[in-house]
Amino acid sequence: MGYYQSAYFAYGLRLPTDGPSWEETDRIDAELAQVKERCPDVGHLSAGDYDHDMVFLVTKCDEVSLGTYGRGSEVSPEERAAWDAQLANAVHALGYADRPELEAPGWLCVPDLS
Repeated sequence: MGYYQSAYFAYGLRLPTDGPSWEETDRIDAELAQVKERCPDVGHLSAGDYDHDMVFLVTKCDEVSLGTYGRGSEVSPEERAAWDAQLANAVHALGYADRPELEAPGWLCVPDLS
C-alpha cells in the first residue's frame, strides 16, 4: 500500500479538536453554511500524519507539490484584516473561542501523509 504525500500553504489557524478530524469537518461544514454571510472566505483543511489529521480553518489554501516550492499570496493589510475577522467569526460560531490553546491566524505550512 502506497502513501500519498503533499503539502499545503494556507492562511488560517489550527483548531484544537478532541475527536476524529472527519467528524469535526462534517460539523464544520454544517456550521459554516449557517454563517456564510459573515465568513464567506472561510473553509477548512484536514491534513497531517496518516491517521492523525489536524483540522484547520483557512481562508486561502494552496497545495504545494512535493519537490517544488510555494509562496504566500500577496495580500493587502485590509484583506488580511478581513480574513482575520472572518476567521474570528467562524471560531465563535464553531465554539472554539474559549479554548486557551487556540493560536492567532497566520501563514501555515501543513505537510500531509495519507
